[in-house]
Amino acid sequence: MISAEFDDFDAFATTVGEVDGVMLLQNPTRRSWSLSAADLSGVHIQLGRLGSGNIFEGQSWAHGTVFYLPLTDTCTYLGWGTPIEKDAVMIAAPSTDFLISTAFEHDWCSIFVPTVDFASGSDRDEPSLTSERVTSQITRPNRQTADRFRTSVLELMAIAAKYPRFESSLASITAAAGLRQLTNEILGQPQAGEPQRTGRPKVSRREIIRRSSELFEEQSAKLLSVGELATAAKVSERTLQTAFKERYGVGPAQYLRLRNLHRVERALRAADPEETTVAEVLFQHGEWQFGRFAARYRRLFGELPSETLQARRPIVQVPSD
Repeated sequence: MISAEFDDFDAFATTVGEVDGVMLLQNPTRRSWSLSAADLSGVHIQLGRLGSGNIFEGQSWAHGTVFYLPLTDTCTYLGWGTPIEKDAVMIAAPSTDFLISTAFEHDWCSIFVPTVDFASGSDRDEPSLTSERVTSQITRPNRQTADRFRTSVLELMAIAAKYPRFESSLASITAAAGLRQLTNEILGQPQAGEPQRTGRPKVSRREIIRRSSELFEEQSAKLLSVGELATAAKVSERTLQTAFKERYGVGPAQYLRLRNLHRVERALRAADPEETTVAEVLFQHGEWQFGRFAARYRRLFGELPSETLQARRPIVQVPSD
């Protein structure tokens, strides 16, 4: 992770990524600029805090798409000369002109998603973008989406700053998948790889569960998503939902959460509290939102993850899926 404070504007400007261009200073109020940046499985996030306005003009990187969100309500942001309304997102497609102009001090954050062409034989499981799907644009305001964008970047920056191993962990891959899903939603198109909902042959409930169980066995060390289960079962997510409720009494999302809670609980019991931390165990199981996870864990097991780690009770063997 990069996290730096600058009192020199040019030094700050050369640190900003995702665009090859020139940044011009405007109306400095505070001669202070900062940038935080993290790489989550190829997805880059940045958080900029500027004590001035600026004009940033250039070209976006060829190998990905930039999603730029203004954060300061009292400042006017212009994207290609057009005002970016509050809770709107500026999208810069690969290898396109990029122009942001602000008159006064302001903050911003961005997500850079690599372009993955499915024809290239990529083996990524996360939702991906292709160049054909992306056009440079400024979206209409959407408060819910903007809040998710802002919160995701701020939370992930805080985690990356506190835990140096986060960016190389499974939790980083999980977070990147969430960011890819968010940016697909911003584009207004379904997540890549989402099962088609028309023209499917009927699949029995038993066969759906069997195919799901096979995926559990093949990907036992991975945090799976509902979309991946539906793809493996060759059914829609709605049909998968029905099958899981009939079989387990809960939907696939809740089943996956429960499954991972138990995997974490067993890992904590097996870990040595002198050699590992709760954070490291959670990262290994794709979890990074510690507060939310701890609340779910305590509701299920009656204690916090840290208490399980310190107790080191014997592991009870349970049948595999």
